[in-house]
Amino acid sequence: MPDTESISRDILQLIDSVIEGESPEITPEFPLLGDASSLDSIELVELCIKLEDLAGDLGFEFDWSSDKAMSKSQSMFRTAATLTEEFLAQREAQQ
Repeated sequence: MPDTESISRDILQLIDSVIEGESPEITPEFPLLGDASSLDSIELVELCIKLEDLAGDLGFEFDWSSDKAMSKSQSMFRTAATLTEEFLAQREAQQ
C-alpha cells in the first residue's frame, strides 16, 4: 500500500498533468482556487475525476461532490496540500 508521501507526490503530478505544465512548479502550496490558480473550473473537475480514479486504484472512493465535500470546498480546494489532506482523510476513513 502506498504511503502518504507517495500519494502526495501522485496528487501533485496529477495537478501538473491537468494544467499541462502551465505553472513552473507544483508544490503543496499551489493554489487550486482564486486568482493565483492556474486551474479553470473544467480543469478542477478533471482533476477530481483523476483523483476518483487514483482512489479506486487505492481501494476507496474519493467523494468530492457530496454535500459534505462541497460545503467544505473553500478549505478542501484551497491548495494542493488541503486537497491532499482531504484525499488522505477519506482514504483513512474507508480503510
